Amino acid sequence: MRQDFNWSELNRDNLYSMLYSAGSDIVGQNLPVNTFHRHLSKHIKSQLPVSVKKWQYDATQDRGFPYMGGSYDSVQDKKGKKRFIEVVLSYHPKDESVCITNYRWARLCSLFADTILHEVIHLRQYRSRNFKHIPGYESTAHLRKQREDQEYYGHRDEMGAFSFNIACEMLDKFGNNPWKIRCYMDTTDKRRKKGTFTKFLATFDYNHDHYKVRQMKQKVLKQLEYAAIGQPFKTTTHLTY
Repeated sequence: MRQDFNWSELNRDNLYSMLYSAGSDIVGQNLPVNTFHRHLSKHIKSQLPVSVKKWQYDATQDRGFPYMGGSYDSVQDKKGKKRFIEVVLSYHPKDESVCITNYRWARLCSLFADTILHEVIHLRQYRSRNFKHIPGYESTAHLRKQREDQEYYGHRDEMGAFSFNIACEMLDKFGNNPWKIRCYMDTTDKRRKKGTFTKFLATFDYNHDHYKVRQMKQKVLKQLEYAAIGQPFKTTTHLTY
């Protein structure tokens, strides 16, 4: 039986600090992948009621730096299970060990904070509608991979979660300056740095007239006030169990 947990107390700063505190056992240490993963998993699970999974090795990953993602299981949440959010880590297949620098550790801590809050947004979405699924977005793209990506990123739930993540990235880059952020999102120059908005835009062929791209820009601007406080919510509704 799960104990109550107040998800509304989480924000980007305390989640960042939560993982950063484990750095003394990890940063600058040449650790076998399994040891690195075990350290990370043990620390995260000691702080939050989430599970941590080592996913299949991913050859598209940067060498020496794990990919971090997450998932929320609405079925397990509805059943009252303790752990219904999962943090996923995957590693490059040629990496036998990980020696992470201070810079990369800080980057991983930021990814951790944004990943957890992304899944907490999904938690709130499902709980607010009594765990009902909603219709997805149907892409008309010809290529299957692009169609799948568009249907994922274009889903209303994902738009809601990613808009907060993008707003946070924009705030980190430009400060709380909506004009600069709008100009950056509107530019047609494809030579952008990697980021969630760039990935989203590329998924829709850099087509600024696509209605999903227009929707995302509007949502990001609305999320700036939440990004400024590091939380995608201002009340505890649906977040205290």
